[in-house]
Amino acid sequence: MAKVKVDMPEEPIVSSDNFDNEKIAEKVVKESFTDTGDIDVDNTIPIIVGVGVGLLTLLLIYLFSRRRSLGRDVLLCGISDSGKTTILSQLVAGKPVQTYTSMQHNKFPYSLDNGKAAVALVDVPGSDRVRGQVVDKFSGSARAIVFVVDSNTVTKQVRDVAEYLHFLLTNKNIVNNSPPMLILCNKQDSGLAKGAGAVQGLLEKEIEKVRLTRSNQLAGTQTESRDHVFIGKQGKQFELSDLGCKVDFLESSALELDTLQSVKKWISAIA
Repeated sequence: MAKVKVDMPEEPIVSSDNFDNEKIAEKVVKESFTDTGDIDVDNTIPIIVGVGVGLLTLLLIYLFSRRRSLGRDVLLCGISDSGKTTILSQLVAGKPVQTYTSMQHNKFPYSLDNGKAAVALVDVPGSDRVRGQVVDKFSGSARAIVFVVDSNTVTKQVRDVAEYLHFLLTNKNIVNNSPPMLILCNKQDSGLAKGAGAVQGLLEKEIEKVRLTRSNQLAGTQTESRDHVFIGKQGKQFELSDLGCKVDFLESSALELDTLQSVKKWISAIA
């Protein structure tokens, strides 16, 4: 019987070196998928970006909601004979009119040149007998406040002016809405007129005295009062820059229309 020779396929010869390399490669692959603890991933930049975007969003929401909460009335305030009504007539009619002490407010629409919706100018009487009622009536709808100061007599009348400003700044609606304020140093055509810087210094020093007086009067009392509102910063001399609202200073002469151009621009900017 003939013998049949069958050729068997040769098994591949695996060297020890190849075996070790495959084991190493397999281990590396497994560790790369299972052991992530050794991978140092820096998430600092994405976190900073995320926080920044969140803060920016909150800021935009706050500014938008605050702007919507402001009304369309621009209050013209100041003690008697500061020139408020003359300024009002110049802005509305382009000419001064004869004025007299009034016990009632005046309100006129004021169109803007920048295409924004018109605002209303409210002339608040300077008499301390009625101005508080008018301020309380329009404080909730105040878009801004223009506080007129007689730069010629401010040194003599600084106490009255400071008390009126303190009264405005502690109004609850004004505190909550923080409408911008313009302190207009009027009657600059007089040789004795104080400049805006000098007026600011006088007012800040006197408001500090008013603030201290009010605090002493209310110390230990439980009476609900607008004067419980503390303006400025605790433990620091009063400065207008510490208020929650933006305060600007300008100079003018009510009888000279050209000097009121900066006032018009300011009103247009805040409208």
